[in-house]
Amino acid sequence: MKRTHKYLLQIGFASVLLAGLSSCEKQLFEEPYKNLSPEQAFATAERIEKSAVGMYDKLQNPEYLGGRVLIYADIRSIDTNVPTFFGQMPNFNTLISSDATVANAWQGGYRTIYEANLFVKNLDANKSKVTDAKYTQYVSEAKFIRALSYYYLVSLWAQPYKFKADASHPGVPLILEAADDPFAATNQVARATVAQVYTQLETDLKAAIDGLPADYSDANFSNVARATKAAAQGLLARLYLDKGDYASAKTYADAVIASKKYSLNATPDVAFRTYTSPENIFSVAHNGADNPNTNNALGQHYAPDKRGDISISKDYTDLFEATDLRLTTLTKVSTSQTWTTKYTSVTDWAPILRYPEILLIKAEAEAQLASDVSQTAVDLVNQIRTRSKATAITAPAAKADLIDAILKERRRELSFEGHGIIDFLRTGRGIPAHSIVGAQPYGSNYVVLPLPLYDMQKNPKLVQNDGY
Repeated sequence: MKRTHKYLLQIGFASVLLAGLSSCEKQLFEEPYKNLSPEQAFATAERIEKSAVGMYDKLQNPEYLGGRVLIYADIRSIDTNVPTFFGQMPNFNTLISSDATVANAWQGGYRTIYEANLFVKNLDANKSKVTDAKYTQYVSEAKFIRALSYYYLVSLWAQPYKFKADASHPGVPLILEAADDPFAATNQVARATVAQVYTQLETDLKAAIDGLPADYSDANFSNVARATKAAAQGLLARLYLDKGDYASAKTYADAVIASKKYSLNATPDVAFRTYTSPENIFSVAHNGADNPNTNNALGQHYAPDKRGDISISKDYTDLFEATDLRLTTLTKVSTSQTWTTKYTSVTDWAPILRYPEILLIKAEAEAQLASDVSQTAVDLVNQIRTRSKATAITAPAAKADLIDAILKERRRELSFEGHGIIDFLRTGRGIPAHSIVGAQPYGSNYVVLPLPLYDMQKNPKLVQNDGY
């Protein structure tokens, strides 16, 4: 791990650089700068721009948001059959802290955080080379990337926010300053509480909202693969939903809706075929050069004509009516199993935030805030169901039934996009028994991942999750 982090410092922030496109067929990335020192990478305004965009390369890490972390959130839920390719990751009671999949995902998250922190440090040293507006934008991008990385770390390695009333249970270490050595004294910190992590996420995302542009000059590419104001607003809305702060979740979901920059596509499959569609708010972009180890790509794991490690469960397909387009256009029956076709290629982009999620965040917030059954929430759900040719729901008799309907709609719409176990835990639900995996009650030690053994040995201040 130390060797890997030192490598980050050597590549000069520009290992792979996003470039503008005039069409989806154009090359997505420019030739990388090779082995630039920080002094070289920040020598001019143009190079600083490329270094800023180079931060997104760490999100592409296939062990993290390039694919694997999204997969882990879903294979530890009930909408997939239990795959064998990922070791003990899907098997709650047999996962151990020395498991390589755990270590790789954890390290992938912190690599991204180190990159963002290091970028800000070097930008501060070269602030005079860019305008004040550009400086603010770049710092805001770094804070968004850091917040996004911490969101998945705290969601998978800690019990959910509402596990304790004051969220004082262990979260993950907060590393907010750049350091040349990931195990230097400045980085050997204890785990922050979940409350402290969420406070930092709120701080970073609010700063990002203030400093990010609504869009970039290249509307075909950067507005989805690069952080925008709406991306930060949407992630903050998700964060508040996790906390149970429904008024704030509604406020930030409303802000995305009010921007009028996003809308539902005509059919649900479009977002996974046209990565820059009006429905896509933020995604991690990929092309053929980004994932040379194709065993880690989303499409490689989910597509039946590739590795096909992950088939989808009857629990999932039973959620749908026969005419629902999410069943007819985004699943495929092959070799007596059912597969999702959201991902069909090793170059598929990883969707992090889509407009349907914003509508469902608002629906859930409206339902929770209402004293009775919220018709507004019903109408929001029906926007998504109507688009998918599913029967519109009617207002149920009880508020709890409406909330349950919204959570089921989230499964139908957002499946295989990294929400699975996170949605169960944030709503105080255990994981039902499925396939060959036994049920895990809410509060089980095993619904969270163990801290990697290597990091535990290198940092004596870390305390392992209970049960490992």
